[in-house]
Amino acid sequence: MSDTLTEGQQLQKGQSLASANGAYTLALQDDGNLVLAARGEAVWATATNGQEVVRAEVQRDGNFVLYASDKPVWHTDTQGKKDVRLVLQDDCNLVLSAADGPAWSTHTETDGPPPPAPAPEPGAADVTIATVEPIAEPAQEPVADAAAGPVHRKYTVVSGDTMWAIAERFYGDGSKYRVIADASGVTDPDLVHPGQVLTIP
Repeated sequence: MSDTLTEGQQLQKGQSLASANGAYTLALQDDGNLVLAARGEAVWATATNGQEVVRAEVQRDGNFVLYASDKPVWHTDTQGKKDVRLVLQDDCNLVLSAADGPAWSTHTETDGPPPPAPAPEPGAADVTIATVEPIAEPAQEPVADAAAGPVHRKYTVVSGDTMWAIAERFYGDGSKYRVIADASGVTDPDLVHPGQVLTIP
């Protein structure tokens, strides 16, 4: 499984990328949602579930786009960038790189070590897991961080975003947009623009 999509390449439903260290995956789910996960725990998503997305494509015009049939439903708004490629890095950040540097990213990078691989499940291994758990606990902190991550999580606004939609994506409730606006210092929630970085508390 690769960690990169280059110009003209795409993910079909059910396909995914994996970081080189194996800790992070980017999957285009059957429900149409493109999800970045750390050992199966969702860290970021396009919130396009239910929109009948069939593919995610790195286009030759520099844009990374999710399509339902031939209709775009989500994109990075990076058209015009040259020699782009989408890379799932070992620090959990998904980056669209161009010839002149990073064009877009999910801003989900972490300084901590990657979450550990899940322990085997057979009953005999349960004793070993119980013994090893206290030692492994520091390595599991990034997982806790991912759960508590919204306190420090950053989100970059893309074209078509609204504060309501962003609140719905992270909280499942669009009416909580004020929480994001206050944390991000946004005085007018109706005025968000592509490239603006918001704090998701």
